[in-house]
Amino acid sequence: MNATGPYLFSVYRHVDDLVAGIRALKGEGMSEFQVFSPVPHHDITAALGGKRSPVRVFTLVGGLLGLAIGWGITIGPLGNFSLHVGGKPLLSIPPFGVVAYICTILFGALATIVGLFANTRLPQWNLTPGYDERISSDHFGIQVRCAPEEFERLARLLKTTGAIDIRRILR
Repeated sequence: MNATGPYLFSVYRHVDDLVAGIRALKGEGMSEFQVFSPVPHHDITAALGGKRSPVRVFTLVGGLLGLAIGWGITIGPLGNFSLHVGGKPLLSIPPFGVVAYICTILFGALATIVGLFANTRLPQWNLTPGYDERISSDHFGIQVRCAPEEFERLARLLKTTGAIDIRRILR
């Protein structure tokens, strides 16, 4: 969610209160909100209806690409040279398999890092206007995009769920 319109930013001290706030917003039919947490927590993911991470697809594709490249760089050059190997097989699986295995691990790991940064939208150069520094250490937050005329109703709703601080951002 891109924080460009007016929104409320509420701060919670406990994860249970945050989860209550998420459920209250969903109960009101609100879908334009973002949750901030200093650490991942399974209750938050469950309340948000978390989806499976697409990073695993990046890992799979990177690993398969690495496997193909590993076999390609070992088997590919064999056709270009006439090697006399003294009766041994020209294509030997054990040493070539080691190179393919290492390339699989390398490309899988690099693709995982790329997938992580792509799906978490990191690095985030500009913090959300109104962001509270307490979120980075021991508090939780919900940013709710709404029309200015809904501020009072949503602020009361979030206050009943345990929000300790609610800010209105009109930007």
